Amino acid sequence: MTWINKYLTDKEIEQVSEVIHKVEEHTDGEIVPVIVKSSSSVGHVPLTLTLLLLLVLVIVELPFADLLWATPWVYVWPFLIVAVYYFSFAMAKLPFIQKIFVPERDELDQVHQRAQLEFYLNKIHRTNHGTGILIFVSVMEHKAVILADEGINSKLPPETWNVILDNLGAKLKSKQWSQGLTEAIESCGQHLQKHFPHTDGGHNQLKNHLVIR
Repeated sequence: MTWINKYLTDKEIEQVSEVIHKVEEHTDGEIVPVIVKSSSSVGHVPLTLTLLLLLVLVIVELPFADLLWATPWVYVWPFLIVAVYYFSFAMAKLPFIQKIFVPERDELDQVHQRAQLEFYLNKIHRTNHGTGILIFVSVMEHKAVILADEGINSKLPPETWNVILDNLGAKLKSKQWSQGLTEAIESCGQHLQKHFPHTDGGHNQLKNHLVIR
């Protein structure tokens, strides 16, 4: 997935995986970091952008309506509408355009829904004693979520993760992705080590690598 190399090099991805392995040597808990390109539904963006551009075009052409809506220029409009649509379709693939046309409330809801989906897809809910943690980053929306399984939530309040998320968000914003993920993993590991230290019966239940979708 070459798109991730804009944010993390292959070497940095390997380093994140190594950090997970080292952290889990001291705890029976499991940490799974996941990065996705986008969580939001953007299927509506091409049509919305097309309608907006056509509205702007109609407003701009009003002073010249007598000329542009007369023969032969009137026959150009169907081709112009098609051209605007294909232009909008191409522009709609750009992340910053997608972000403009997805409301903040919808972004937040869809990021949390995708995080919950990844929690189950990566089988974090199947760890022994419910000691799995998901560190989830959605790139297009610039949002991160931490989800902990019931075993951890029974010992730690949800506010525990706010400081970690604030630091991760700051690192991502300053383009220090590797450092941000590493520090988030290590911070989660400290909580796991305190409440779920490594035991002789503990064993690695999930893969120690960064999941990229």
